[in-house]
Amino acid sequence: MAAGYSARSFVSCRSAMTSPVKLSQLRHLIAVIEAGTVRLASRRLFLSQSSVTKSIQQLEEAVGTELLHRSSHGVVPTAAGQALIARAKTIESELREARNDIDNIRGAGLGEIKVVTSPTVGMSLLPRAILSFKRTRPKVSIQIHEGVYPDILQAVRTGEVDFAVCLVPERPGDEGVTFEMLLKDTVTPAVRTGHPFEQRRMKLSDLVNADWVIYRRGRSGMDIFEQTFVAAGLEPPLSTIECSSFACAVALAERGDYVTLVPKQLFSDRALRWGISPLLMQAAMPSWHVAVIYRAKHELSPVCLAFLEELKAESMMSALT
Repeated sequence: MAAGYSARSFVSCRSAMTSPVKLSQLRHLIAVIEAGTVRLASRRLFLSQSSVTKSIQQLEEAVGTELLHRSSHGVVPTAAGQALIARAKTIESELREARNDIDNIRGAGLGEIKVVTSPTVGMSLLPRAILSFKRTRPKVSIQIHEGVYPDILQAVRTGEVDFAVCLVPERPGDEGVTFEMLLKDTVTPAVRTGHPFEQRRMKLSDLVNADWVIYRRGRSGMDIFEQTFVAAGLEPPLSTIECSSFACAVALAERGDYVTLVPKQLFSDRALRWGISPLLMQAAMPSWHVAVIYRAKHELSPVCLAFLEELKAESMMSALT
């Protein structure tokens, strides 16, 4: 049962249903809640605002209860809305898998895969795996979203995405997901080419008073930057610039005298040319490995299984280089 609602709330919602629920109505509900307003959801769906509003109203009539709290600032789901959208995302995921299975039986070479990836993995391992996969399955559709651990776990649990391929500090203690290690890695401080620190052997304590630029997407308990210093018994640096854009963080480090923290694996891909270099550290840095995460106790479609094998094969190749 998904967080944020009880079994009782869903049962009461289900028992109140007065007419069949349409899949299109569930998709419209998901779109409105994700967008925050009916107007923005309508644009994303390429539908008129009135048609989306009517669809939601018909859905509320079908289930016999209000699904959205409406205000001048937008919409948020009611408890019943939260219950229904959690189930709707699972239904959408199962339908996607069913379509993949049917396409596989027909031998059409079609299918759809949804992946969420952390930005550094999305610039190295994942593109290589996708390009290799598409050579033999050119008709498979792949959607890629960006996210970080542990924020991505909910989307994996609900089936909103098929895979998360990202940096993790440890095996997730979550029975709702399956975790497989792809690459062992560590994080490393990095600076621009020609920086005064570039040729020196450094201790982490030497960098406490340096100017830092940090990639940070949200504020989770698994913050790489803060944990790196706390694990070494140090207070995190105070002179920082925070970026929710990884590209901007790297650009600032390339053009200024900032230190940034990145996975060491980033420098092993020769196709990527960076204006930053990893520092030589006197002590070992914390481990943040690349892993693939997907729903536990869930039978992956053949196309998803094939993609998983491609990820593993590409990871083995990367480990050998």
